[in-house]
Parts: sequence; structure tokens; C-alpha cells
Amino acid sequence: MEIFQLKQFQAVAELEHMTRAAERLNLAQPALSRTIRNLENELGVPLFDRDGRRMRLNENGRILLRYTRQILASLQDARAEIDARKTGTESRIQLCVHSATALLPQLLADFLAVRPEVRFEITQRIFGETEQPSYDMLIDSLVGDEVLPRNSCLLLREDVVLAAAADHPLTRLESVRLSDVRSVPFVSLRRDRPWAKIIQNACNEVNFSPRVVAESDNPITLCDFVRCGVGVCFLPSRTGLPPQTDGIALLHLQDFAHVRQLYLHWRYSAYLPPHIAAFRDFCVRWFASLAPADRPQA
Repeated sequence: MEIFQLKQFQAVAELEHMTRAAERLNLAQPALSRTIRNLENELGVPLFDRDGRRMRLNENGRILLRYTRQILASLQDARAEIDARKTGTESRIQLCVHSATALLPQLLADFLAVRPEVRFEITQRIFGETEQPSYDMLIDSLVGDEVLPRNSCLLLREDVVLAAAADHPLTRLESVRLSDVRSVPFVSLRRDRPWAKIIQNACNEVNFSPRVVAESDNPITLCDFVRCGVGVCFLPSRTGLPPQTDGIALLHLQDFAHVRQLYLHWRYSAYLPPHIAAFRDFCVRWFASLAPADRPQA
């Protein structure tokens, strides 16, 4: 099995389309089809389910794709390590952020104060099942006691609370229950965002359906909605608000006991460049230093 075969297979597997894969590789389609047939003959199993011109990666193909990515990533790591030895320091970190975006500016500012040579490329893209994620590190979240992905470390665990404007009538209650907010307008992150999915699953578990009146794909905008009284929303208790935010109260819900796990994930690699390892260790220390008192409470 040759490296060129694996690269060609990866393109077909990720696109599930021979013509588009050939265009990506700048290769004649018959040659690409021949490579896939040769791989299937060598392995003795089909890698795709075919229905006319349509192709769908089957379980055999998914297994090969997983190992193909590891093999090609290892080759890329070897080049990166050799280049780092030649050039001295490699400084780029491709960081994908799905959670705790409100704290990202301060996190990066604090890290760059001690490692000013590092350059960050930030994305919030959510990758499809068959796509190859193009990041070095990912900040994401799970709810409850779900098992962390491989090559990950826990940054913190935090309760889910209700955010409301500081002068909202709910802030005058001694305790808040879901029955108190069934008719209250809610604002939410857009439904395809990870946090919105986590909250939807948590609400389904307790048969609660928030009355959402506005959605946004920007957590800062969401907090502005809350501050202006457009609606209340569910937020993580320690990372839901940016530092030095006023005009918003965080309320504990008596009957909504859900916990969010925030974690840092890095691409599988036998070689973790020193600047990426340094950022990983810095993140663990930085998030551990966030005390509950750093967040507005009510």
C-alpha cells in the first residue's frame, strides 16, 4: 500500500464523489478509479457501497480512513519536527473554539504575554463526520459525565445556570425553579452550535421547552440580549460571561442540575511541538485559576 494510494483514497473517502476527488487531486478520474479498485483488491473487501454513480463509505472504508489519517498525520509530524530543527522555532497554533469563546481574548492575551512569538489562527468551524479537522487544538464541551475524547484534558467542570438582566423580576426570588420560567422569553445560541445542542438535550431530559424568541451565533451578542431584557438564557456558571460584565445576574436553578465539562483536545500526534505543548499546559493552569467568585452571582 503506497502513500500516494492512501492520499487518493482519503480524498475519495472524504468527498464520497469520484469526480470531485479527482478535481481536488488534479488527477484523471480513470486513474483515481483504478487506485481505489487496486486498494480494494489488495484488502479483499469493498471500501464503498455503490449505487449507480453514488458512493458511500462503508465500515471497511471508515476503518481504513481512520488509519490513513494517522499515517498521513505522522508523516506531516515528521516533516514538522525536521523543519522545527532546521528553522529553530515554529510559532503557529491553529485553534478551533466551540466553547468558552467569551474568555478567549483574555486567555490569548495572557499566553502571548509570556510567549509573544506564537501566532494564533482561530476558527469556530464545526467539521463534518468524514472531514479531516484542520486544527492543532480544540476547546469544546460535554455535558454530565461523558467520557472525554482521546488526546484531551479536562479544563474545568461548571454548573449550568440561568442568566437574566440584573433588574429582572426573577432576581427577587429566593430560589428559581423551571416552573418559574416556563412562560419567560429565552434567548439562545443558534441551534447548530454545540452549547445549544447540549442545552436542548438537557431540557429534553426534564421535559422543559424554553420559549426562544431570539437566536444568535455569537455568545457576546447573546449576553447583550440578556442585559437588554430581550430574554433569559442558560449559561455555564464560570465561563458563560466575559470578565468585568455588569448588568447580568446568574441564577441557580433548583431543579436543573446539569454540569458542563470544558476540555482541550489536540490532534493525535507522536510529535507535539513545544509551543503547542506550552499552550496546553498554560490552558490547564489558566482555567484552574478561574474561581467561582470571578463571575457575577445572584
